[in-house]
Amino acid sequence: MKRIGLVTTSYPRRAGDPAGGFVAGHARWLASRGLEVEVVAAGDDGATERDGRITIVRVPDKGRLFYRGGAPETFDDRVVRATIAGARFTAGLAAAVRARARTWDGAVCHWLAPSAIVAAPLTRGPLLAIAHSGDVHVLARRGLLAPTLAALLARGARLVFVSDELLAIARDAVPRVLRGRLDAAALVYPMGLDLARFTAIAAARATRPRATPARIGVIGRLVPVKGIEVLLDALASVTAPVELVIAGDGPSRVALEARVLPTRHRARFLGEVPADRRDAVLGGLDLLVAPSIVLDDGRTEGTPTAVLEAVAAAVPVIASTAGGLASLPGPWARRVPAGDPRALAAAITAALADPDLQLLANATAASARVLDWNVVGRRLHDHWLGHAA
Repeated sequence: MKRIGLVTTSYPRRAGDPAGGFVAGHARWLASRGLEVEVVAAGDDGATERDGRITIVRVPDKGRLFYRGGAPETFDDRVVRATIAGARFTAGLAAAVRARARTWDGAVCHWLAPSAIVAAPLTRGPLLAIAHSGDVHVLARRGLLAPTLAALLARGARLVFVSDELLAIARDAVPRVLRGRLDAAALVYPMGLDLARFTAIAAARATRPRATPARIGVIGRLVPVKGIEVLLDALASVTAPVELVIAGDGPSRVALEARVLPTRHRARFLGEVPADRRDAVLGGLDLLVAPSIVLDDGRTEGTPTAVLEAVAAAVPVIASTAGGLASLPGPWARRVPAGDPRALAAAITAALADPDLQLLANATAASARVLDWNVVGRRLHDHWLGHAA
């Protein structure tokens, strides 16, 4: 195997762009194995870029489906417009894959829809389809998850789900006759990190005193599933003054900025931040909070990259039990029930009063070695090619 196609929606559009950063990490790991990687991804135009052994072919995304808010939120808020834009993008993605797939020895797809749906009939060789969350929930709501999985299994694809919850949803969706095949083809595994980058942050934090007031952070897209409103509600019951740092952008930003916090707290909205500034933000936190919720339609998120980065950077974490966060190893985060501001307030208060909070985070960071792309990449690679063999 010499040449791999990587079909995705989000992929960094410039240096430091956080969108699809883990997909770029996967592409770099594949390239480090001596493979030529051709990425087909959404972009602002149809440009082609080159990054060492990686070629990035952009499919115009004039509807802006896959950046800022993300496709699931766009489909929920602007159904007709998003459906038209989605159909147009999918046709463009299929055309780009069709034009290039004959030179690929295998394919990797991030997100089942539209990436794996498009790639399955157009590619040859081993196929790896990775489900991240929004894709599974959108397909399930529209009654398309079962036929999608059936088509991928018929194609001989190997499947990866980033959380146990997503695999459970998939198992419930398919007919009983396919569950054995799904179990045999499926792996649950989070995406990887450039661990050296976050180990350096952890080392720099070793001599850092706690901020005054304590600095609590949220990092990610500002969309309803992130549950940031729950955190704002919780802070009303946290008596110790805190500085809340929110790094990210999205459709919920205006409503979140309009919220009024008690005068003892301060909130700063940084907007979308490039990777180097994001690292500085992460390293300066006393606590990262991931208050993800379950939406009314049942949607949750997978395993947020920011949480994994915080663990690796020795930043203490409080996380809800929604979605992929429920699958995190126990020592990696203090857990609170999703959507419960009182429980979250109590957890924040206890964490900030804990003199051993940072010591525990330092000890936990050592276990994050399993998140290094050298470990994750090899596990995904063996799963993918082991099925083909």
